[in-house]
Amino acid sequence: MALSAEHTDLTADPRARANTGVTVRSLIFGLVLVVAISALATVVRYILHSSFMAYSHMPMGNLMLTLLSVIACSALARCFGKRFAFSPGEWLVIFSMGFISSLGPTYGVSGYLVGVIVTPYYFATPENRWAEFLHPYLPEWIIPSNRDGAMTWFYDGLPAGAPVPWAVWLGPLFWWFTFVCAVALACFCASVIMRKQWAEHEKLVYPAMEPIVELTTQPGTGRTWLPNFMQGRMFWTGFGVVAVVFVWNIIAWFHPALPKFPTAAGTWVPIGRNFPPQWVFVSTVGICFSYFASLEVLLSLWVFDLMFTVESGILDQLGVPAFHRYYATKRYSWQTTGAFVALALWWVWISRAHLKDAFQKALHPKSGHIDDRRELMSYRAAFCCLAVSMVYVLVWLAASGIAWTVIAILLPTMFLTYGAVSKILADSGLIYVNAPASAWTLTTALMGGARAIPASTHAMLYPASVAINHFRGFTFSVGTHLNRLADFIPGNKRPLFGGVCIAFVVGIVTSTLFTIWLGYRIGGYNFTPNWLIIRAGVGGYQNAVNAIVSPQPMEGIDYWFFLIGSCAMFALLFLRYQFTRWPLHPIGLALSGTMLARLTSFTIFVAWLIKFTLLRIGGAPFYRRSKPFFVGMLVAYVLSTALGLVVDALWFMPRGHTVHKWY
Repeated sequence: MALSAEHTDLTADPRARANTGVTVRSLIFGLVLVVAISALATVVRYILHSSFMAYSHMPMGNLMLTLLSVIACSALARCFGKRFAFSPGEWLVIFSMGFISSLGPTYGVSGYLVGVIVTPYYFATPENRWAEFLHPYLPEWIIPSNRDGAMTWFYDGLPAGAPVPWAVWLGPLFWWFTFVCAVALACFCASVIMRKQWAEHEKLVYPAMEPIVELTTQPGTGRTWLPNFMQGRMFWTGFGVVAVVFVWNIIAWFHPALPKFPTAAGTWVPIGRNFPPQWVFVSTVGICFSYFASLEVLLSLWVFDLMFTVESGILDQLGVPAFHRYYATKRYSWQTTGAFVALALWWVWISRAHLKDAFQKALHPKSGHIDDRRELMSYRAAFCCLAVSMVYVLVWLAASGIAWTVIAILLPTMFLTYGAVSKILADSGLIYVNAPASAWTLTTALMGGARAIPASTHAMLYPASVAINHFRGFTFSVGTHLNRLADFIPGNKRPLFGGVCIAFVVGIVTSTLFTIWLGYRIGGYNFTPNWLIIRAGVGGYQNAVNAIVSPQPMEGIDYWFFLIGSCAMFALLFLRYQFTRWPLHPIGLALSGTMLARLTSFTIFVAWLIKFTLLRIGGAPFYRRSKPFFVGMLVAYVLSTALGLVVDALWFMPRGHTVHKWY
């Protein structure tokens, strides 16, 4: 469904006509929010050990602080005048800056980056053979050694009176930040180039942005204490249902004997011998966003998850490994990867005319056959920044030790993977999505397996994955949605590009420096649960050593399963375009068996059932009237998460409670 009609032209409101959208105060407020998000996400994950603030494609930290800011400014405007009332366009700018900066803390860049730098020398032992097969290939200009004990102090804490050894970090961090920013700029420029194709030609509706537009374009005006979106019986009914459940659970933290609502725990339900179980868990935030997706997408994701359960179980009984405990692996994983790549290539193919026009516009800016005035940057600027960024990334990767032949395959597959994830998000509205394969996996497959890749490349591929193999599609996916939000900003929106660039840089720099400082002050071992700083790095580097010592070739059967998945996807695309009432969307097949698809399939089924029932009972008019109910649910969930953080900080630190999970 499309975004609400009343939001399609903000300039119809006299207050909006006076608003230029991107203002100085909105950019300043946005930067304050960026720093606050970096601090909040880092403290909550590493000290409070509470909810996840920066994991999903709709980071809770940004959602929470933006919502609290809207509510606070509404109350201030009521008390002290309209100078505290930000306009809808300004709130969109503020949200956008916080949105892209959420790629900085913890599960964005900083958690993985710090782990990449501190891990390889500190955890080297004679048994893991890192000194023999890994250290010779790690350039000291990006991976400093533990010669002066700087990495040991990070994990164990500084000796009394010792200063933080910033000198060891500054050089490597400079090169890492430039690399990450270059990849980020290239991906964002690619999202700008693709906006018109997806939003205007293919008319994707960006369902995940509908609640965001509701929250930001109906702020307080000073007439009431609360923002305009917090009005009406539907809103407060949805708000009350969720608030009662989560507030009750928070009260139960103080009284463990009280029964609790199962909001933070699910269960694996066995299906049968040799079949993967089904995860049964209803995510409140998942329902709130999935409700705005199309019935076709929701049904397809659930149906293809059932297909994974049946097919992988049959394959397992035939002696063909297809899953490990709960998720797709081995043969089935390659089948899903084949479907994902086929869908991505199809999307590139149908975009060829637009890409040609955009490139010609870049070469001849005064030509009128395509208009780029609505974009955050001109096509000429986008292509130029993309080219310059990629040249720097190429040189950086080559200087780090990665072979040119690998780079030539790795970067195109990175754009293919990130672009496909971004379009899936724009078409489905899901906030929990991961691709079945990374750029590195596809590169390895195209080269025939790990045996064909040099040792120096294996050693550096995990570190480079900080930006190249990011599960969130990096800035391509965020940029895709920011370009959509920019459609609702009146006036000149080009300054927003500079704002989000500054926000991204400030986000990764502040969150990384804060993480390093925190490690030296309290000891990195105390970052419990320590998957980011310890386990991710140890696992990544050990996989690199294993690939060097015992490189495995690709098995022929994997290519066959890849081909089967590709053929199945093209057949599904044919049926979809041939029959207008074909009920299954290809996105379901492209994500079948992936981790986040499995963990959210039951939630997606519940969202589909709710929406299907409402449409059958009341039709489209009733569906439109019901949207405030789900916005109210979302607001109550976000505020309950904030309340949980406050309660954890005051009474339960450092044994926090997880209100908002990572799935």
